[in-house]
Amino acid sequence: MRSSIAVAVALLLLSSSLIAQQAKPNSSQNLKGFTVPDEPANPQPAALVFHDSKYHVSYNVPAGWDTERKDGVLSDLAKDVRSASRSMQVRGVSAINYNPYPPTTFSGALFYYSVVPNANAQSCGALATTGKLKPKTDATIAGITFKHGQDQHGAMCTESRDEVFTTLKGNTCLRFDLVVNTFCGESSGAVEINSQQLGDVNTRLANILGSIHIDR
Repeated sequence: MRSSIAVAVALLLLSSSLIAQQAKPNSSQNLKGFTVPDEPANPQPAALVFHDSKYHVSYNVPAGWDTERKDGVLSDLAKDVRSASRSMQVRGVSAINYNPYPPTTFSGALFYYSVVPNANAQSCGALATTGKLKPKTDATIAGITFKHGQDQHGAMCTESRDEVFTTLKGNTCLRFDLVVNTFCGESSGAVEINSQQLGDVNTRLANILGSIHIDR
């Protein structure tokens, strides 16, 4: 499992994030919300294992992340993911419910799990690599090969980052969207999120992805 998580993390972290993590500050320089995340003392809800009994998909959700099984309750897929299609059926979504970097422009992180029935290998792969998505190197997680794509967009700055992973199970396409949202800080006084902070948020999402178990 650790190797699977490591693969997912490596795929998501930008090279600048890796450099920042390698040069960790000493304890005298650790400032909550800046160089180290500002974590709640007792994050709620507690960590859980999400399981979809219909498609036999499981993954670990950390403490402090809210989880719902339907779109529109916790979030809105169409607003968070501009590559979303009407054929996608949300089966689960988890969102961090606190801000680990409150002085920054970070505004949220979400993990979407959706399915597209009646798919084939070509259509499933296209869900991660076509349209507004930039194709990236395939990922192997828990022994399963995923097509991988990336989308970043915003008006005045980068406000949304989405890493997409798809794999075919039978005739059903399983899709996972790892979304990080920020806002432009010019008029707000907030500090732009930096590569180290962004890398930490990406790692949290990658750890969820790396815990995926799919019964074949």
